[in-house]
Amino acid sequence: MREGAVRKRTCRLGLVIGGFDSTLATVPFAPPKLQPVTAMKPPSLFRRASVIAVALSLLAATAQAQPDRGGRGLGGNTHTVRSPDIGTDYRVTFRLLAPNAQSVNLMSDFTGDTLKMTKAENGVWSFTTDALKPGYYQYWLDMDGLTMPDPVNSYVRPASGVYKSQLDLPGAGTEWMDFRDVPHGALNEHWYLNKQNGTARRVVIYTPPGYNKGTESYPVVYLLHGNADFERGWTQTGRANLIMDNLIADGKTTPAIIVMPFGHDVSGTTGKYAEVNFLQKQLGVSPTNFTAPPLPATGPITSGSAGFTGTRAGNAFGPGAATAAPGAGARGPAAPGGRGAGALGPGAPAAPGGPGALAGAPRGGGAPGGASYMENDLLNLVVPMVEKEYRVKTDKASRAIVGYSMGGMQATTIGLTHPELFAYVGAFSAPSGGGLNRVTADPAKANQDFKLIWVGVGTEDTTAYTGSKNLHETLAAAGVKHEWVESPGYRHDYQIWRIYLRDVLPKLFK
Repeated sequence: MREGAVRKRTCRLGLVIGGFDSTLATVPFAPPKLQPVTAMKPPSLFRRASVIAVALSLLAATAQAQPDRGGRGLGGNTHTVRSPDIGTDYRVTFRLLAPNAQSVNLMSDFTGDTLKMTKAENGVWSFTTDALKPGYYQYWLDMDGLTMPDPVNSYVRPASGVYKSQLDLPGAGTEWMDFRDVPHGALNEHWYLNKQNGTARRVVIYTPPGYNKGTESYPVVYLLHGNADFERGWTQTGRANLIMDNLIADGKTTPAIIVMPFGHDVSGTTGKYAEVNFLQKQLGVSPTNFTAPPLPATGPITSGSAGFTGTRAGNAFGPGAATAAPGAGARGPAAPGGRGAGALGPGAPAAPGGPGALAGAPRGGGAPGGASYMENDLLNLVVPMVEKEYRVKTDKASRAIVGYSMGGMQATTIGLTHPELFAYVGAFSAPSGGGLNRVTADPAKANQDFKLIWVGVGTEDTTAYTGSKNLHETLAAAGVKHEWVESPGYRHDYQIWRIYLRDVLPKLFK
């Protein structure tokens, strides 16, 4: 046997065992000294069988691990129908295998239109878009009245009452919200107990790059979500952490901690109803009534007709909430003493009205899920926990409260009512909550109390345009200083809320 033949076989064995392409790495190879064949004992039949069995096992395992289509693997996606199927020009084909369906429609935030899919003889429904503008989109399907995410695309946006598919098309114009090669902050999750309504709640907290290695204290942005969304919405779809990372890297904003709490009284996820009631009973709290209303006797039954108060088809306040012309709007770990889950343990801030509550914070009451309820939860539990667990500045000039839709109403209610706590208030696509009368009654004091009141809405937002404009006009008529932005072509979705966050963050903490 020649030396070259030994080298070749050894390299091939390494390929089989390791699963590596030999072109990726080169290692020094020193062939062993060969002994005459006559000096080697012939292996026993048992040893031969063992060697063959091991070799076959390795070969089978390697075959299973080989990437499909000559690539590096498809992450386990073995569907015969691909959806979405993204072309190099960002024309996108959406597909659904549903041979027995009578109609399938596609809806998305890259258009205000309902797009009718067509059925092929093989039972696959499809729709191909024109070239889409680079962006980060959501879409969902309606099959014979059943609204659902794309069953093939596992990249979804689950929330308290929203379940949609997501589609990422980065490119020219999206650099400010892309994942870029810049220093990145950390996302931390804290679970805590609200004894007022007996719920386990989670808050997501972003710390800027370098937080864990430093001693500096940071200002805080309390960033609130809208109806049917949840505490992860601003990061999993709103890209808030990446927007802040990029602004910091570009030197455009003051590094800050971002706190994203859950804004509803209880989860809107039906699979958690029993858990919510179980915990409430343990704590002696009256269980939330999750009894479903009776279904209509006759159809058609829509997603909203079964009593669902959020949305499974469309924008934040229900099916058909916003329409527009085609293409419109297509545009760290805690400091010592806290390590995430269970942060509000013994010695942590008490329930509303107890020790640890902020001065001026409400002492219970308020409608469940409304701004008053959120005011209790935020000021009596979340803010004290943040100021205990993190290195944050605690003066009003270092606190901002901002939100979209329902979260914008909560932000104006809490922020404008508490000028002793917040110097910056922002409302994205949101009519006024409470607190407006307080600032309009004494405009001169309001202009001293607040460094920024910011209001913005899209012109095609049929959910919030009128209310947002009324908020602006009321402030203007009273002489309360604020910034007002109308965004042509945008509706009630994250396409505009991401932009507003990008534009507002640099205005804070100046």
